Amino acid sequence: MELNKIESLLEKYEEGQTTLQEEAQLKHYFTTETVAPHLEVYSSLFTYFASEKQLSPQRPLAITRSIFNQYRWFASAAVVTIMFSAFMTLTSKDEFIKLSNEEQFAYDQTLKAFDLISNQMHKGSVSLNALNMISSSFEKGQQNVAFLEEFNNSTNKIFNIK
Repeated sequence: MELNKIESLLEKYEEGQTTLQEEAQLKHYFTTETVAPHLEVYSSLFTYFASEKQLSPQRPLAITRSIFNQYRWFASAAVVTIMFSAFMTLTSKDEFIKLSNEEQFAYDQTLKAFDLISNQMHKGSVSLNALNMISSSFEKGQQNVAFLEEFNNSTNKIFNIK
């Protein structure tokens, strides 16, 4: 085959514009004929495809439906979770109505106490975030000090200062 034609086919192949017939011509050139020295890089590509095509699996692959079964289990778990949460929501409202006035008052006070505790804990976590920011600033400062010490050592070596 003409070398110019092979080079033009390779350019088209690299751009992804070759047809199956043109790729077959390239494969035939690189597997059967002597390849030009500057095109030997491509020969390993086309000979690899030819050698891999001849390989067969050692054992037959079993087709399973495991992915389908996993989706079925996930869907079942989601349905059970939704039904459980709906049941608990409905029963808790019914139970709240059945409580006496004193018990409803105690329940409301308990919810207010939990809300207060939650707010106070949130305020504490905001303070900890400020401490984390200060800690990261100190770490950056330590890195800068280490950099300045290294710079100082380098300048001392350059100017022979002891």
